[in-house]
Amino acid sequence: MKKIYVIHENDEWLIPLRNSFKKINAPFVEWHMDKVNIDFKKSPPVGVFYNRMSASSHTRGHRYAPEDTKVVLNWLENHKRRIINNSKALKLEISKQIQYQELKKHNIRFPKTFFCKDKNNLLENSNNFDKPFIIKHNRAGRGLGIKYFKNASELKKHVNSDQFEPSIDGTTLLQEYIIADPQIITRVEFVNSKLLYAVQVDATEGFELCPADLCNLEEKYCPANPDGNKFMILKNYKNTEISKYQSLIKSNGIEIAGIEYIKGKDGTHYTYDINTNTNYNSIAERKNNLKGMDSIAAFLYDELKK
Repeated sequence: MKKIYVIHENDEWLIPLRNSFKKINAPFVEWHMDKVNIDFKKSPPVGVFYNRMSASSHTRGHRYAPEDTKVVLNWLENHKRRIINNSKALKLEISKQIQYQELKKHNIRFPKTFFCKDKNNLLENSNNFDKPFIIKHNRAGRGLGIKYFKNASELKKHVNSDQFEPSIDGTTLLQEYIIADPQIITRVEFVNSKLLYAVQVDATEGFELCPADLCNLEEKYCPANPDGNKFMILKNYKNTEISKYQSLIKSNGIEIAGIEYIKGKDGTHYTYDINTNTNYNSIAERKNNLKGMDSIAAFLYDELKK
C-alpha cells in the first residue's frame, strides 16, 4: 500500500498534521531522523515523501538530523521518488546565506547583511553600520541568536562576554535593523507552491515568532493586531512580490513554505526568512476557512493518488 512518509525530528510539531491526515483517512508513516533505521541498500518504498526537517533541530538534541535527512533525500532522489521539499529545499532551510543568495537572484529586497565566520569578522563588519543592527544565526529558526545593538561598541561588549552564542554552523549574520511602525512582520504561506494566506505577527515582545501552538501556549493580547491575537490572518491580502516568491520556491524544489518580511517606515518590503518547515497557529485560523495543516494533508494525499 502506498503511503505518505513524513521526514522530521519533532513529534510535538507533527500533532496537528497527524490530526489532519486522520480526518481524511490518508495513510501515513513518520520517519523521525533520530529514531528511524533505513536500509539504504534497498529501494525506498513507493509513496510520497514530505520533508519537514527544521533548521532548529539542534535545539531539541538532534544535532545531525539535517545531515541525516540530506542522505535520505539523496537516496530517494536517486530512486526517482516523489518528494515534497527536496534536497534543494533542505539547503535553503538550514542556511540563511543560501536563502539570501536566492533572494538576490530573484530580485527580492532584503536587509543589508554581512555573513561573519568569527568574532573578529563580526566586529570588523559592525563598523559598516551607522544605525542600529541585529545579529542572528545562519542555521536558525525560532529567532535563534537574535540580539539588537545600537552600535559597534555594544556589540563588542556582547561578543566578549559569556552571553555570546555562536551559530551551530559557525556563521553569524550581522544585519541592519528595519524600523517598522507598528512592530509587525508578515508571514506568507504557500502550499503546492501557491499562496494559501498571509498572517500578520505582532513582534512587540521580541523575535521568537514561531507560530506553532507548542510555542504559543497562551492567548496573549497584542495591541498591534486589531483582533488582539499575536497571529492574525489578513483578509484581501495583496503583495506585488508574490510572483517573485513563487518563482524562487519553484526553482528550489520548495512546495510548502512560509516566507517572512517586514515593512519599513518608507513602505519598502524587506524579506528576511524562508521557512520550509512551516507551522500554523490555530488561534489565527479559528476565524478563517483555510487551515494550514488540512491544506498540506489534502495536497499530499492528492499527490499520493496520482
